[in-house]
Amino acid sequence: MITTSIQPKKSGVRQLVCLLVCVMIMLVYPIWKENKIFGIDLPQEKNDETIETLTPTENGFIINTTEIGKNIIGYGGPTPVEIYVENGKIQKINTLPNKETPEFYGAIRNSDILESLDGKTLAEAMETPIDGVAGATYSSNAIIANIREGIEYAAKNENLIISVEKKSEKLPLKFYITIIIILAGGIIPFFIKDKRYRILQLTLNVLLLGFWGGTFISYSIMTSFATNGITKVVLIPTALMLIAAFIYPFFGKKDYYCLWICPYGSAQELMGKCLKFKIKMKPGLIKWLNYFRQALWFVLMWLLWTGLWFDWMGYEPFAAFFFTDASVVTLSIAGAFLLLSFFVQRPYCRFVCPTGTLFKISEGNLQI
Repeated sequence: MITTSIQPKKSGVRQLVCLLVCVMIMLVYPIWKENKIFGIDLPQEKNDETIETLTPTENGFIINTTEIGKNIIGYGGPTPVEIYVENGKIQKINTLPNKETPEFYGAIRNSDILESLDGKTLAEAMETPIDGVAGATYSSNAIIANIREGIEYAAKNENLIISVEKKSEKLPLKFYITIIIILAGGIIPFFIKDKRYRILQLTLNVLLLGFWGGTFISYSIMTSFATNGITKVVLIPTALMLIAAFIYPFFGKKDYYCLWICPYGSAQELMGKCLKFKIKMKPGLIKWLNYFRQALWFVLMWLLWTGLWFDWMGYEPFAAFFFTDASVVTLSIAGAFLLLSFFVQRPYCRFVCPTGTLFKISEGNLQI
């Protein structure tokens, strides 16, 4: 009786310790690379270099939102812009260096966000709506917010008398649908044990969370949150996913996020259902592949902690959902594992995924 009652407590304590270890692991990058955690700057030597917000030119001025927009966070961090104003009209808007991943930011460069206000006066620009970019919602919203902040600053400094009532930003339909899909994956499977429903959930994960919403958990996204904190708009869907990944295991639901919510994991499983034939893998091979996954994770962590190669995070196949902007390497990795999924059950999830390995560590388990 004593052994039976104490064992769950030991297991729970072990999981809690492992979860705290994972949090510490994720804090290495923001402390080392960005010198801040959860949006709070750590003490450092003072830098006398200042960035001017308004720089006069011959016929106008340039607004740089680095300082006035430093609290506007996208997926990877602040997303400053430069706004060129000549003769009272906006000539162009350029993005400045930022920490957004190429896949997220590529979708913005290929949109008309930056050109949508060209030729408009500041008064006209303040009244002109700007649409976000599908698949890069948080990045594009941050860019739009920076543009708005810069235009308002420009208007004040041009001594324009403009009465603008700040309207509360309406959350797009995509935001609510994303939450519904995540909640469905996180709740309904407890009550409905049906293969047909599972196929439906997996399909919605791929199409709506993956391709349409660009919503998932990856190392690059988690390091961004550890560095910059989580903005209000990102908070709810991200919090729900993180609960499924890190909290559900405390209640016996291990690998829950990977099995029921992850868009790329869902894509692999759906591919596997297309073909009945599967390669029979011997237990010894599975064991060594599991060792490989663990070894790979430690190598990648070493590269991250030493600062030798941060960019490996950009090659996780999740970014392939932005297929028009993802790198050839990322698309090749994602495509190769999807093709392998025809013959091996969820190969990337089981034998490679660094993000999934972190989840396993938080559960106190490195076994497949």
